Amino acid sequence: MMPTCEVYVVGSYGVAFWIVGDVPAPGETLLGSGFAFGNGGKGSNQAIGAARLGARCKLLAGVGADKFGDEALELWRAEGVDCSAVRQMAETPTMAGIIILDAAGENRIITDPGANARLTATDVEAFAATWKSPGILLTQLEIPVETAARALAIGKARGLTTILNPAPGRALPKEILADVDILTPNQSEARILLGLGAHDRQADAEIAARLRGLGVGYVVMTLGADGALIAGPDGIIKIASYPVNVVDTTGAGDAFNGALAAGLASGLTLAEAVRRGTAAGALAVTKKLVVPALPEESQISQLMKDRTACA
Repeated sequence: MMPTCEVYVVGSYGVAFWIVGDVPAPGETLLGSGFAFGNGGKGSNQAIGAARLGARCKLLAGVGADKFGDEALELWRAEGVDCSAVRQMAETPTMAGIIILDAAGENRIITDPGANARLTATDVEAFAATWKSPGILLTQLEIPVETAARALAIGKARGLTTILNPAPGRALPKEILADVDILTPNQSEARILLGLGAHDRQADAEIAARLRGLGVGYVVMTLGADGALIAGPDGIIKIASYPVNVVDTTGAGDAFNGALAAGLASGLTLAEAVRRGTAAGALAVTKKLVVPALPEESQISQLMKDRTACA
C-alpha cells in the first residue's frame, strides 16, 4: 500500500520480560519456562506495525538515558520510524513490563511507566509543529492521560483523523472522547470506559452505541477470535476474523491498531482498514514476542488471499 498521508504516534516505549507459567499466589515461588526479553510499549509497537506496512510514521515517546533507551532509538531507525521527536530523559528509567503467559497463550502484564510518565502536553505541542493535514494521529493510555488528551485535541483541531486505543483501560472524561474520531477498545476496555465491570454482560453492540453517545465518531471494538465490530452513524458492521493457531496474544491489539492506521493513511475505507487490522492481529498471535510478530504487508495480503474469514 502506498501512503497518502503521515501517521503520527504519541505513545509509550518499554522493555518487556516474558515468562511462561502460572501466576503465583502471595508468598509463593513457581518455576516457569521460556524466558524471553524484548521491546514493547504500545506506542512503539503500533508505530513499528504501521511502518512495516508502508506508512510514513513519526513517533513521540519518552525513554531513559540508559541502555534500553539507546537500543530503542536504534530499533526505530532500523524499522524506518522517524524518532527525531523522542525524548531521552536523564535520571528516569525506560519503562519496563513483566508478562506472564499461561499455557493457553493468554497474558497478564504489570508495568512501571518510567520515562513515559514524564511525557507532557508541552512535548506534544512541540511535536505537533511537524504535523500535516490530512494525517492520522494515533495515541494510547500508557502515557499520562492529559498528554494523550492534548494530542487528540490538537489533532482534531488540525483536521487529522484521531485514533485513541484506550489501553490500559480506564474511565475518561467525556470531553476527551469528543476529540476521538475512531476509538479502538477491546471488549473489556470498552466497558471500563463506561464505568462498568470489565466483564459486564451487556451486548457489545449496545456498549459501542453508548460510547458513540459520548461523542466518539466511530467505535471499532476488537473481539479477539471473533474479529471486530464497527459502530458508526449507519449502524453496526461486523468484520470477521481469520482462524490461526494462537501462541501469544500479547501483541494482537498493537498489530491491529498499527495496521488500521496504516490502512487509513493509504486511503482505505474504515471497513477495509479494519479488515486488514484483523488480519494483522491474527498473524501477530501466531508468534512469541511482539515486535518479531508484527506482520509485513506481504504476509497480510497472503493471509487475506489464502484463508476464508470466519463468519
